[in-house]
Amino acid sequence: MRIKDLPINIQVRLWGSFVNRIASSAILPFMVLYLTEKINGSFAGMYLASMVIVTFLLSIIAGYICDRLPRKKLLLLTSYTEFFLLSGLMFMVWQNNIFLFIIIYTLYTIVATFRRPNLTALIQDSVNETNRKLVYRLDYWLINLSMTMGALFGGLLYANHKTILFFTLTFTTFLLAIAYTFFIKETRLFVNKKKYNNVFKDFTNSYAKVFSNKRYALLMIGWMFIFSAELSVSGYIAVRLAKNFSNINLYSFQLNGVQMFSLINIVNTVIVVTCTFWVGKILANLSTKQTLILGFTFYSVGYVCLTSANQFWWILLFVMLATIGELIYSPVLNAEEVRLIPTNQRGIYAAVSSFKFTGGDFISKLGIIIGGVLKPWEMSLLMAIILILGSILIIGSLFYSKARSQVNFE
Repeated sequence: MRIKDLPINIQVRLWGSFVNRIASSAILPFMVLYLTEKINGSFAGMYLASMVIVTFLLSIIAGYICDRLPRKKLLLLTSYTEFFLLSGLMFMVWQNNIFLFIIIYTLYTIVATFRRPNLTALIQDSVNETNRKLVYRLDYWLINLSMTMGALFGGLLYANHKTILFFTLTFTTFLLAIAYTFFIKETRLFVNKKKYNNVFKDFTNSYAKVFSNKRYALLMIGWMFIFSAELSVSGYIAVRLAKNFSNINLYSFQLNGVQMFSLINIVNTVIVVTCTFWVGKILANLSTKQTLILGFTFYSVGYVCLTSANQFWWILLFVMLATIGELIYSPVLNAEEVRLIPTNQRGIYAAVSSFKFTGGDFISKLGIIIGGVLKPWEMSLLMAIILILGSILIIGSLFYSKARSQVNFE
């Protein structure tokens, strides 16, 4: 299967989101700076933290609604609404009206929360056994490349050209909505009938079905443990490097702990962007199980050692190991997740899937607290336990369950 042979739904979703994500990545990461500049840092932190909680809660409702409406209708409704809200944000930046900006941004965040599980479900509707691995490897590569490009453009233009950045995001959102209108094909014409007349009872019953899927629940818990290691780079590892890393002179340039943290992110991004398809081609003949075990091994060794490493060249080596491990396992694991999701509950499962990021982030934040008590080598030991447990749960859920459920692709 070649990239140009992928179905039109997948092509529009992948390439359209790539362009749109570049624009959004040039703005949204700088939102805390904008709010701090206009109000203060305390407000920015409290507001954005509250939006994370709101987004998490609304994503649960969004998953339920996604399985009750045709995919394309919901996608068009949210996409055009986002365009109008972003137009409002651009105007508020131009007018320097921070009060209305916050109101509109809150609405934009809510609408975007309802779009995401629907897009995820649409992709899952469109993939099949032939193109599944290629789609998720391509998606993984495009996400990382677009976020890197967006951060670069944002860093160059944010200080003096905020209105231009918001115009770019507004314009790309509009173009993407037009593309959805003319090119996306509906993948789900039917509407799920409610099992209970009481909406709340039907809602809780729908999610109860998801959590009764033991294989999927184990997969999410395992993934949460695995993902916490990557998030620890901006948590415990960043804090430790800032405190303990000994400044070095590298080709007449002095490197401190904070700059070492930045270098870790740069190395990670460069490897992902340049090696994703190369790694996939090399490992094409391995079975899914072998690929995941190999990926988890590289990933675990890299992050376990990185947790306590304090020498420049060792840090670079362990970052490369961890990143290569991520390249090996991540696209394959995303593709395998689809196998455990029933076709009529993909929206709800997409919402539940976000728990792995929330849970992983929570564990990584606990690492900062625990790291204040434990020594670095003890943190490495704790990281090893977490990653081994996560690997066992994922492998067990995918390959050692007696009830191997399969997904019917439409």
